[in-house]
Amino acid sequence: MLWAKNRRARRNSKNIMAMKKLNIWTVTGVGLLIVGLAFPWGSVSDAGPTLPWTIYLQLLFASGFLALALMSVAMVLALRLPKIESWVGGLDQCYRLHRLSAEWGVGLGLTHYLIKVGAKALRKEGLLVKPQGFDSGIPELFSTWHDVAKLLGELGLYASLALVAVALIRAIPYHLFARLHRILPLLYLGFVLHGVVFLPLSYWKNLSGAVFVICVVAGLVATGLSLSGRIGRNRQVQGRVAEVTSLGKGVQEVQIDLGPAWPGHEAGQFALFTFDTREGAHPFTIASAWEGENARLHRIRVAIKALGDYTSTLPGTLVAEAPVRVEGPYGSFIFDQGKGRQIWIAGGIGLTPFVARLEHLVASTAEHEPVDLFYSARHVSPETLARLSTIASAGAVRLHVIDTEQEAPLNAKQVVEMIPDWKASSIWFCGPLKFGDALEKSFMSMGLPKGQFHREAFDFR
Repeated sequence: MLWAKNRRARRNSKNIMAMKKLNIWTVTGVGLLIVGLAFPWGSVSDAGPTLPWTIYLQLLFASGFLALALMSVAMVLALRLPKIESWVGGLDQCYRLHRLSAEWGVGLGLTHYLIKVGAKALRKEGLLVKPQGFDSGIPELFSTWHDVAKLLGELGLYASLALVAVALIRAIPYHLFARLHRILPLLYLGFVLHGVVFLPLSYWKNLSGAVFVICVVAGLVATGLSLSGRIGRNRQVQGRVAEVTSLGKGVQEVQIDLGPAWPGHEAGQFALFTFDTREGAHPFTIASAWEGENARLHRIRVAIKALGDYTSTLPGTLVAEAPVRVEGPYGSFIFDQGKGRQIWIAGGIGLTPFVARLEHLVASTAEHEPVDLFYSARHVSPETLARLSTIASAGAVRLHVIDTEQEAPLNAKQVVEMIPDWKASSIWFCGPLKFGDALEKSFMSMGLPKGQFHREAFDFR
């Protein structure tokens, strides 16, 4: 049984590695090309004297069409589907694309609305004239729904803009953001009605009609799964907290017993943990390998640092035997082979995936490529240093510790000076966002080949 689960975990990781080769920007470009070709451009070229009004309508319809298509994509990306996760290179990238799609969709929705409002103002001033008897092409079949569709579209836009603002304002607590976020599927239903009612016949008769149907059907399926609470359900396991240990500096090490339902995971992956159903799920990297005693006991370990309003409350509320729901595993930060050397860079609590990988290397009998681990943190305790040194030595990993309380923070130049063949290495980073941005920018400017700097920044807002 245990062998089968480990085999399944390895198979999942191989699938992720294979599918990561898909270039998401190429897919995006092809998608935009298809949508561009789908627009009925002929109506503009044949407009003649009605050209100004025709251009206005095409801008109105095109912006609305694209807005709904992007919102549909955002709905599908929120499903946390393993196949899509593997295509885009991890759940963190899924949610990054989800946010971008939603933000651009809402932005185009606002553009659509402003085009309509602007045209009304121009008509009032006599600067835009609707030709006598001009047929916009909107199907008469849905004429009785026009008022409702307009109202839902407008109110949905206002609400969506407010939700985007909530997502961008970090001072707003996560649990409030998560609760408000749940109304988006309902708003999407209003947008679909608006789109179906007002999409002109020229779009329905064109390739755009097929694109529209595919987007809307996929979006509606995603909406149904979201409203019914089925997203990620088949990857959820109910467990209990086995032990909570304070590691100092606001970090809690939590050991969780999950039972035989947990499928196993690769070192470096993360999961969504729900300790409080009112708060909702939070992503944490799994800090233990699925090897030996951990696999036998069906136990995983996470290290949680008090970085926000919720995680700051956990030291006083998280106790042994407390129930916890775990969903996963997710992520593609799994140290795939292929380079002659690996360089690991951890900042603060970003050490956790590397600890899991070290445990895996210690348990494995296979040889691995040379690895250097750079750990940069403020005030590294003697206990942490001793524990890390022991496991790094056992895993044949060269350890470099930078205590920023006593020396300058790590930079790319230091790494390059210490590892001459760094360009032939794959670099794996986990830590603070700005730290990672600075390192990636420096390595790329010094000639690191594209795709050799790996990082995972899961962020649900």
